[in-house]
Amino acid sequence: MVEHDRVRPSLATLRLLAERLQEPLSALLADEGEHPLLLEAHLSHGDALLVRHEFTRAVEEYQAALRGAERLADPRLGTRAHLGLAQALTGLHHFDLAEPHLAAADEGAAALGDALLAAQAANARGIMELRRRDFPAARRALQRALDHLRSAPAEDRALTGRVWGNLGRVYLNLGLPLQAEECFRAAEAALRAAADPETLGLLHYHTGMVCLQHRAWTEATRHLTRAAECFQLQENLQLLGIARRSLAIVHLDRGAPAEAEPLLRQSLVIAEQVADDVGRAQTLTELARTAAALGRTDEADGHAREALRLAERVGDPAEAARARAALGAVARLRGDAAAARGHFHAAAEAFRRLGMSRELSEALRDLGFAYLEEGKEGEAARAFAEAFTAQRAAAAAGA
Repeated sequence: MVEHDRVRPSLATLRLLAERLQEPLSALLADEGEHPLLLEAHLSHGDALLVRHEFTRAVEEYQAALRGAERLADPRLGTRAHLGLAQALTGLHHFDLAEPHLAAADEGAAALGDALLAAQAANARGIMELRRRDFPAARRALQRALDHLRSAPAEDRALTGRVWGNLGRVYLNLGLPLQAEECFRAAEAALRAAADPETLGLLHYHTGMVCLQHRAWTEATRHLTRAAECFQLQENLQLLGIARRSLAIVHLDRGAPAEAEPLLRQSLVIAEQVADDVGRAQTLTELARTAAALGRTDEADGHAREALRLAERVGDPAEAARARAALGAVARLRGDAAAARGHFHAAAEAFRRLGMSRELSEALRDLGFAYLEEGKEGEAARAFAEAFTAQRAAAAAGA
């Protein structure tokens, strides 16, 4: 029946046939050139590589699938290949290269009238904007993904959970922990039945980050430790590094820099192993804060400058602003109020553009102290007033 094209076997069936015949899977498909099942195999392999954050190899699989889909003129396979390429290139921070593939995925999903594919494309758009630190654009894309999911004829709880989790990450970056908490609760409700380590780890991680913003140190430590255990079990180094860095931030924010330092060192080694320059920049910023808290100003300055260089190179304005704020703190410790003022002012303007009210309030507060140390009471008063306004805006948005 297979040979006479009376049935179309699944990929699992073909693998079984290949095993029993002691032939490679490609041998069963060679006479048909770009067989749809072979393209499905490329797409499935690309999806598995995405989960493991092996983005370069994933690009190769999706490119192979896209070439075949174009030769077969199969719009659905082509749309899925464009979507995979957009996600893999986003993982590599090649946003300009990802953009046309994401646009093609959007157009393909709309042409097919497939709400689930449209939701996947919108979720991919939200992740890309999140990594570009355009938080309002990320929020719009993820809310659009949820709208598509609500209109889909079949429910996809795993995708729904991921979208809610990503939206929660956006709210965390905007300094809105209450909205983030609501999103993570919705994500947990959608993913409760899942038992894979990454899903469970992400749920613990998100909950821990909400606890961190609420300054609930014990609960934050518990959830982030559990997240790190899940990621270690799954051998997902990148997520493990992120979890350890977040644990370090808990120790740093509760005034225990000596406990934060070894976790940050571990996180930095992992980021270097997986060539994660964004993770390196974020960890170096926290190492700068740690070294400053321990009175090692030269070391803190070096970490902050390297974090700034990396953040600017990968196009991460939020992390660049955090690195500038760290440089301002080092300059204050050294008694260089003028240099501190310059760094805090640049950080505040960046946070203002990004809509990050909580970070804006902190940078303006530090700017006010720098003005005071220069004897500029009027400028200090204006900075403190602006900091209070930003703090109220953050509180109102989180209410």
